[in-house]
Amino acid sequence: MLLRNISRLIVGLVFSFSGFVKCIDPLGTAYKFEDYFIAFGLDSLVWITLPAAVLMCAVELGIGLMLLLNIKTNWAAWMSFIFMAGFTPLTLYLAIKNPVSDCGCFGDALILTNWQTFYKNIIIDVFVVILFIKRNRFSEWTGKKLSPYASLGLFLLAVGFEIFSLTRLPVIDFRPYKIGVNIPEAMIIPDDAPQPVWETTLIYRKDGVTKRFTIDNYPQEGWEFVDSENILLEEGYEPPIHDFSIQVEGEDFTDEILADDNYVFLLISHDLEKASRKNQEHINLLAGRLMNSGFRFICMTSSVPQIEEFKLETGAPYIFGFSDQTMLKTILRSNPGLMMIKNGTIINKWHHRHLPAEQVLLDRILSPNE
Repeated sequence: MLLRNISRLIVGLVFSFSGFVKCIDPLGTAYKFEDYFIAFGLDSLVWITLPAAVLMCAVELGIGLMLLLNIKTNWAAWMSFIFMAGFTPLTLYLAIKNPVSDCGCFGDALILTNWQTFYKNIIIDVFVVILFIKRNRFSEWTGKKLSPYASLGLFLLAVGFEIFSLTRLPVIDFRPYKIGVNIPEAMIIPDDAPQPVWETTLIYRKDGVTKRFTIDNYPQEGWEFVDSENILLEEGYEPPIHDFSIQVEGEDFTDEILADDNYVFLLISHDLEKASRKNQEHINLLAGRLMNSGFRFICMTSSVPQIEEFKLETGAPYIFGFSDQTMLKTILRSNPGLMMIKNGTIINKWHHRHLPAEQVLLDRILSPNE
């Protein structure tokens, strides 16, 4: 009895934590699904990433809560077994082939390598198997009549939480660009930080035979050089933020913006074509008031070819800068969204549905002590 309840609690905690941190940020999970589909050549299925992410996260959180609360435990044991039977071989494949560097199994709350994820799954599998074998020995505290309604309620609660999360920024931000972070400091690499270790392989050919040699042991005569390969043996230290940059009309403005001791407003839109237009009028008014008051207002986007068309369509009065799409998706889970920085420190961020009123924001930043 003790072993099966320990297994139920461990599996329930893992599924609940994994489901919860992904339900906080369903867009992040959808982006990870998109990476998977592109890596496996399934670009035509990218449209399904968001609904698939919402469904999977809700089911995962529901399974975890049912196990913790001992509701429909038999069904939850079945589902956890199916989950792990599918994901364990998948994570082994990812560890070997490494098409995507991070599986995203714990969202941005806990980043694991593919091999770490596989080993983690092997450990969890032990408890999942015990739970599955003992699945008929649990007495549900809700009773058989109420358990279907209770389990449905947990699933709907998870879906509702995800819908809520989709309409605003994540209630808990696990990403490196959270409020309060100083971007330049987060980009520093310590002097004693581990460096990446590479191995260079030299490829030579002789008499129609191709062989590989190390850089310390390569042939001197009679061999024709064909190619060389650099293989990463050990990854070096990577700072929390390593990709922040912005170019305006071909010039790098990154250092200038991060060193500005005045408030700088960065409108984030990783894809102008897909950006919501619902609050564009408010954004234009806000940008105009802020620029007239002496503040920088720049739209950071990766959609350079669409900029002129977007300006004509929306009447956007601000300037545009180019940035990497992945970086922009990481900064803000909103398209568009607004970020305010000062001296390189992130002061605030807003979803496009919850932008501040122009005068309220101006009063706050012009008279911060009142």
